[in-house]
Amino acid sequence: MRKPDNIVYWINDRLPVPTALGLVLQQMAFLGALLVVPNLFLHETGFHLASSNFLDVAAASLIASAFSILLQILNRWGIGSGYYYPLQATPTVFAVMFLASSHPGGLPLAYGMVCIAGLTQLVFSVVIVRLRSIFTVEIAGLMVMLTGVSIGQIGLKLLFHSPDGSGASNIELSAAAFTLFVMVYCHIWLRSRLRLFAALFGLLAGSVLAGVLGLIQPESLSYISAVPWLRMPTLPAFGWDFDASMVLPYMLIGLTFSLISVGTQTVAQRTADVDWHRPDLRAYGRGLRAEGLTHIVASFINAMPQSASGGAVGLAASSGCASRYLGYWVAGFLVVTAFCSKLIILWLLVPGPVISALLLYLAAFLLMAGLKLVASRMLDDRRSLALGVGLIVGVSHRYIVAGLEYQPLAGFMDLAGVTNGTLVALILTMLFRLGASRRTRQAFKLDATTADDLNRFMENQGRLWGARRDAVQRAEQAVWQAFDLLAHSGRISPEQAELEVTTRFDEYALRVRFSYKGEALPAPRDAAPGADAMINDPDATAHMTAYLLSRLARRVQVRQRGDIAGLQLDFDA
Repeated sequence: MRKPDNIVYWINDRLPVPTALGLVLQQMAFLGALLVVPNLFLHETGFHLASSNFLDVAAASLIASAFSILLQILNRWGIGSGYYYPLQATPTVFAVMFLASSHPGGLPLAYGMVCIAGLTQLVFSVVIVRLRSIFTVEIAGLMVMLTGVSIGQIGLKLLFHSPDGSGASNIELSAAAFTLFVMVYCHIWLRSRLRLFAALFGLLAGSVLAGVLGLIQPESLSYISAVPWLRMPTLPAFGWDFDASMVLPYMLIGLTFSLISVGTQTVAQRTADVDWHRPDLRAYGRGLRAEGLTHIVASFINAMPQSASGGAVGLAASSGCASRYLGYWVAGFLVVTAFCSKLIILWLLVPGPVISALLLYLAAFLLMAGLKLVASRMLDDRRSLALGVGLIVGVSHRYIVAGLEYQPLAGFMDLAGVTNGTLVALILTMLFRLGASRRTRQAFKLDATTADDLNRFMENQGRLWGARRDAVQRAEQAVWQAFDLLAHSGRISPEQAELEVTTRFDEYALRVRFSYKGEALPAPRDAAPGADAMINDPDATAHMTAYLLSRLARRVQVRQRGDIAGLQLDFDA
């Protein structure tokens, strides 16, 4: 694990107080603005912004998010990923919660059944550890890309889709463009550490301009004066109820949240490690357990169901922070906000065009991060099809939902959103694994094989496996050196005209084994032969090659069983 160049504060780095305050204000501006989600849900059920029920649900949601953050960063007792990533309320659950609230149990049932989503995540946390052959790096890259797509879609919808259907006005477009310009300017052209706060500067500048242009409605200010500074929330606001007929819909919420969590955790892992090569499935499981416990608690305090916030992780990454200590600051501010009603209302006053610019800013980073992950692997036709179809479904799922006649499937796809793409890619990956071998054996003629022949063989295997391009290129060099040495070493029996090469791949290692009848190579030494040895020792060339192979491969093994010799090279996948 190695610190990336663009990260100023790494996982266990403590944050200076001024820096922490700036970063936490950025996070709170992003997470707090999404308090509009419980407001929208309760508004549809007959409650207004300044009502005590809205303040109670908003406070419960903030407390649940803070609880989740603490579980994640503490990483104790097998609970928590060890990375900073918060939860945020999402409107995708409205359909299921409206359905539950229409039952006799009402709102207590709508919130009480959230525990089923949490239990689903707990079950998935156990299963995912056994799916390392399915959750590959390219699938993780697709998840990150679709997270960026989802955030970008929300930003564009917030900007161009007004409730009255009038679209975006010139004033709103100007405010959004100015906000985005300030963020980009600060991130690219500021050379001091002030660039860490590019998003905060953009939000402040955009909000000031929006206020000047009249985008902050006067009646919104009256809400702030109507609520007290400090208020003890009533938890739960409505109560708790259970109905077995609602188990399946809430299980689908849990499955959707699990897939979103995997994508968000991939962003967090990739941000913190420049040498990141494969998903840490055990960390995925620990993170899902933390989320599952959070949703069980949320059901009893009537907090909104919340999904992992890829936007918040991307915001921290764009600010050069991967420190888990940011989580302590954010959790503390979330709890303080939960007990301060005026702050809850204040976060809702950030104009929509300003938030949309922030979402587009973050979406650009996440899209490119996911694209880099996909491009780092060699892909054959099977993997390319799985990713391509998954990407199309994820981006265009709304058209599929609109055209489906089977309503249960349409309802699930509408709930899953862009996560449909991840699910389709996973299903196709499992399907395309049928008939795909992880072990390949081929014989090469000793007197007619060239480096290009072996390189083509390794490249074809790399695409079949989805291996890292740099790992395959390193293996190509070592494999040709080993083949050339064996072919001209005189250690192969004269009656053998071919050298058998066997390759084997899993998600952690690439192994290449040479088998032949004859004498094994010398075991690699810790140091290369000296100049005198190269002149006087007839075996020095073999020792030098074995030493060089040990520098290219993670491990070199030689063996002799009777008259059959072998050479095995192991590489990181």
